Amino acid sequence: MKATLVIAVLLGTTATATAQQDSTVWVASPWQRVLRDSPPGNQTEAHIKAAANEYEPVRVIVSAGKETLKDVTAEVSDLRSGEHVIDAAHIQMFRAHYLHIPEPSHRTTNPTGWYPDALIPFVDPQTGEDLGGAVYNAVPFNCEPGQNADIWCDVYVPPGTPAGRYRGVVTVTARKQQLARVPVELQVWGFELPAELAMRSNFGALGNRVISMVAPGSTAEEAAAIEQLYVAELLRHRAVPSSLGDIWPVWTPEGGIEDTGHAGRLRELVEKNHVNALRVPVHFGDDADRTKAHLSAVAKWLRDLGYLDLAYIYLRDEPNDAEEYETVRRQGRLIHEAAPDLARMCTEQTITSNTEWGNLYGAVDIWCPLWGLWDEPTANERLRLGERLWSYTALCQGPKTTPWWQIDMEPVHFRAPFWVSWRYNITGFLYWSSVYWQAYGGMEGVWQRPAFRDKFWGEGMLLYPGPPAGIKGPVPSIRLKLVREALEDYEYMSLAAGVQGERRAKQPSQQSDTEKKVDGIVTDVVRSFQDWSHDPKDYEQARQRLVEIILTKP
Repeated sequence: MKATLVIAVLLGTTATATAQQDSTVWVASPWQRVLRDSPPGNQTEAHIKAAANEYEPVRVIVSAGKETLKDVTAEVSDLRSGEHVIDAAHIQMFRAHYLHIPEPSHRTTNPTGWYPDALIPFVDPQTGEDLGGAVYNAVPFNCEPGQNADIWCDVYVPPGTPAGRYRGVVTVTARKQQLARVPVELQVWGFELPAELAMRSNFGALGNRVISMVAPGSTAEEAAAIEQLYVAELLRHRAVPSSLGDIWPVWTPEGGIEDTGHAGRLRELVEKNHVNALRVPVHFGDDADRTKAHLSAVAKWLRDLGYLDLAYIYLRDEPNDAEEYETVRRQGRLIHEAAPDLARMCTEQTITSNTEWGNLYGAVDIWCPLWGLWDEPTANERLRLGERLWSYTALCQGPKTTPWWQIDMEPVHFRAPFWVSWRYNITGFLYWSSVYWQAYGGMEGVWQRPAFRDKFWGEGMLLYPGPPAGIKGPVPSIRLKLVREALEDYEYMSLAAGVQGERRAKQPSQQSDTEKKVDGIVTDVVRSFQDWSHDPKDYEQARQRLVEIILTKP
C-alpha cells in the first residue's frame, strides 16, 4: 500500500536540536517488514486508497540518529477534500510494541531481532480519554539511538463518504517541538464495501479461563461486558468470533428452549454487526437421544429466527486415526438425524488421511483443511455435491512454501491465503484461537515472549490483553490488521464478480464474463497455497484492476 507523505524535519535551537537534526521520519507500507533496527527508508511519495466503509493504514516510522529522541508523540488532522471531511475521530492511532525474537519460528530462516506486533492505542478506545500510568503506554515515548518507533494510523472511511482526494497531516513532535509534518493523501473510491461479510469465519475467542486472567474476581455481568469488547474488536476486523457471548438459550427435556433475551441478543449480532457464522455449542455425551432432542430444538429455534443457514456444528477436531474418524461419522449421523439442515464442519481435508480409516463423506457438510493439505480434485468434487469449503492454519504444517502465520513471517503471508481462497471457492476461514495466552505464562508473559512451544512466535493469539496497556478490552496486533486488509481484498473480489452473500461454486460454463475476469486477476497473483506471489506490489496492482471493474459496474 502506498501513502503520499512529504516529510519536512524542522530543526530547532534548543537542547534537543541535535537529536532532531539527526533523526528521520519516514513512511512504510503495512506489508513491509520493519524491525526496530531496520535502516530508515526513503519513501516520500505514495497514496493510500480505500472505498467507503473500509480501513486503510498509514504507517509512520520515527528513526533516531546518534542521540535519543525524548517524549515523542504524534497527532493527526482531519482529512479534507473540498467541503467534504473525514473527521480525525475516524483515525485511530497506535504505537507498535516490539518483541524480541532470539530464534526464528520453526521451519523458517527469517532474521532474529525486535519485531513490532502489539498496537498500543494512544487513547482509550471506549472513552477517548488519554492513557497513562500503565505498564505499556503508547505516548509519549523515547526513541533510542539507531532505533525505530512505529506509529500506526488506522484510517476509517465512513459509509457515504464521497469519492475524491482527501488530504491531512500527521504531526510528530519531540519534547513538544515539531519533528516532522507528514502530509497524507487518501484516494476515496466511488463505491462502498458492504456491511455484510463476504467470508464466514471462526476466530477462537474468549473463555472463562481467559477472562479470569484479564479480570480476576469479576462478576458474571462484568465478565460478559469484557467478552463483548473482544467480540466487537474482532468484528471490527471482519473476523467472526467462535464465541459471541450469552446468545444460546438453556434447553431442558422438560421445558424445552428457555429464551430469556437470547433471541434479541443474537438478532442484534446478525442484523447490526453482520455476524454470518454461528458455531452451535453441543456436548456429545453418552445419551444420544438427549443430544438429538437438544439439537432438534436449537435448530427449530434458529429456523424460526431465520438464521439456521448461518449455523454449524464443529465436529471432532483434527481426526487423525481410525477411532477418531469413526467418532466424526457417529457425530455426523447423530446431527443429521436430529436436524438434517444443520451444517456439520470438520477440520480435515477432503481426501482421507488413510484409506484404512475409511472416509468422512456423508458426515461432513463444511470441509476445513489445513493450507498444506489441500487436495484440489476431491475439494472440487465436494463442491459439485453442494458441500462447502473452509480452510485453516495452525503451527507450521505443510510444505515449506505454505504462508504460515507467525510474527516473524513476511507480512504478505497474511494476505495471500484469502486470495487463494477465492481461487478455490473457499468461503470460510478458521483460526483456532485469538487469545491463547495461557501458553505464554498469562497476561504479562504474552507481552514479553509469546513463543508457543518455544517454536511458533505468536501462534494462537491475534489479540493482546488490555490491562497492561491500561484498557479493559483487547489490544490488536499488526497481524490482525493485515488479516483485515486481506479480508477487505476478498470483498473487492466479491464486488467485482457481482457476488451477493456467500459465494457458491459454479462450472466455468455458468460463470459470467466478469466472474471469469476476476478469477483471471486472482490467478495472476496466486495459484495455490504453495504457489503465490511474495511481492506485495502484485497484490496492489491486482487490487487496482478489481477497482476498475467495480467502478464500471452500473
